[in-house]
Amino acid sequence: MNVEMNGWKWILGTLVLVITPVCAQTGSTILLGPIEGELAKKQIAIDLDGTQKSLLSLASRAINAHGAFRLSTAKSSRFGISLVAQGSKEVQLSISSGNPRKVIKKFPQDGTSGKDAVLKALDKMVLEITGEASFFSGRIAYLSSLSGKKEIFLSDALMSSASPQTSFGKITFNPSWDNSGQGIFFTSNRKIFNNIYHLNLTTRKIQTIASYRGSNLRALQNPRTSQVAFILSASGNPEVWLSESMLSKPRKVTNNRSNESGPCWSPDGRRMIVTSDSRGRPQLYEVSLSTGRLTRIPTNVSSHCTEASWNPVDPTRIAFTAAIGGGFQVCEYSFAERKTKVLSKGTRDGMQPNWASDGRHLFYTERSSSGATRIVLLDTEFEEAKPIPLHDSSFGNCSQLNFYY
Repeated sequence: MNVEMNGWKWILGTLVLVITPVCAQTGSTILLGPIEGELAKKQIAIDLDGTQKSLLSLASRAINAHGAFRLSTAKSSRFGISLVAQGSKEVQLSISSGNPRKVIKKFPQDGTSGKDAVLKALDKMVLEITGEASFFSGRIAYLSSLSGKKEIFLSDALMSSASPQTSFGKITFNPSWDNSGQGIFFTSNRKIFNNIYHLNLTTRKIQTIASYRGSNLRALQNPRTSQVAFILSASGNPEVWLSESMLSKPRKVTNNRSNESGPCWSPDGRRMIVTSDSRGRPQLYEVSLSTGRLTRIPTNVSSHCTEASWNPVDPTRIAFTAAIGGGFQVCEYSFAERKTKVLSKGTRDGMQPNWASDGRHLFYTERSSSGATRIVLLDTEFEEAKPIPLHDSSFGNCSQLNFYY
């Protein structure tokens, strides 16, 4: 017997959530399968019985995506979650527990919109129950080929809706947030050659940041200071350059015959990892910001390692892409243990990892054998967790996500 209520479907006694993205108009859905077995034993059972009907879909989607929780009935859950709208941009969150149920936390939460208020309230819910920060109210910039050309889109962290930010009809790539969250760096050949630009999301002004001779490939701002790292080929091959601010003249950091790419700042902004083919094939290196010296990171998992992303909470961990078994997979390297483990598994390629602000969740791009790409979210805390697709084909082929919180 199948019974549908408020987006939930009971199939042979198993609870399954059917999600339709807000901006999807095709009628297609994303199906998140039942959570069971060993994973369910590690998760905290919660219910949404007191939540307003209009808020159930978004709240359910967030909770299922997190991984630390599983939705249950009020009779078998440890905590009850109530979300009730208090106007267009505010909700009231109540957390209850015990038998009979007693409210243990209750507070209002506002936001820039009703959706933003819900996601911020759920961030507080995660913190109250687990003692750990969450990421729901963060934002993502990414590329989508929805228009036929890759353009930059912005979305909430769950990709419940999205909005285009560029419409150049050219080659656009490498979007990254500035450290204020008010603008995005990107590379484009919108004026014939590859230059680096900055888009101010408030004024919509686009500034040219790097238009040097050769290829201007990448800009990534220090998370703690105004410094910006660049990948430029002004001197011949692509090298690391560093400027003290977005518009100041950069100085050359590396001086190699090799090709450098993919700069990645440490959480404290004092260290950097890059990809270099100085030994013939691409590997990960830490680069001295004063001398430019490269020190190889012994991932020892593949002869092809690229696209590092430094964990923002635990600086002993990085995620990266490695060529494994004829495809690509997302891996994690531990500086503390000097070991690598493979995070993504299956027949699809995994690549372009980017950590969420909580240091637990990892966004990355999945690519099928046909070349179609989509963005998925993985809870790295539990080995049993599976990557969750954040969108369907109505979003286009999506890739190169960059997260901001």
